[in-house]
Amino acid sequence: MRTVLQTMTTRDALVAEVRKQILSGELAPGEPLTENGLAAKFGVARPTVRSALQVLLSRHLAQQAGGRSLVVPAFTEADVRDLYFVRTPLELEAVRRIVENELSLDAAEQSLRALEALPRDASWGDRVEAHTAFHIALINAAGSPRLSRIYPAMQEEMQLCLAQLRASYPGPQDLAREHRALLEAIRSGDPDHAQAEMRAHLERTLHDLTSADAD
Repeated sequence: MRTVLQTMTTRDALVAEVRKQILSGELAPGEPLTENGLAAKFGVARPTVRSALQVLLSRHLAQQAGGRSLVVPAFTEADVRDLYFVRTPLELEAVRRIVENELSLDAAEQSLRALEALPRDASWGDRVEAHTAFHIALINAAGSPRLSRIYPAMQEEMQLCLAQLRASYPGPQDLAREHRALLEAIRSGDPDHAQAEMRAHLERTLHDLTSADAD
């Protein structure tokens, strides 16, 4: 059965649809991404698929599995720990700067409300996208143009990690509630409390990801 693509360039539409299926878990870690398979599934030409796969590869949504074949990335525990090794100090510093300088959290609040407003039957992929928007809003709130440039480069990999975390948030509002508590801690005006809450949030996610990897 073919999936109907939204109106845009065929390559970009294919990238968007494959990305969506990866983040929702429909395409599982380690699953092959072949030119023939995707061309047949979506009814597009192989050169279009080839171009789309190069985009996915550049955005860390595909990885080489040996030779020239590509698969959905499967993170090892070392990969996840390295990602959080980079992510954690960036978010902790952003939180400290926001609190100490009393910077606006309006965009973060708006992003969190969008996460909270998702219907109960929203896909996990939609929740991951809304979650990502919240964290990017926090980073942007720190007011550092360079931090705002660096941080999104990790987002595709972070979203891939979260695609594996669905079992850690069985209730439709669990993810939103956890981030509401985080935002309230940042609003407290106490930088130590805000950083402690952010650290606990990231450590919990890291624990869940590495535990899932061990299983």
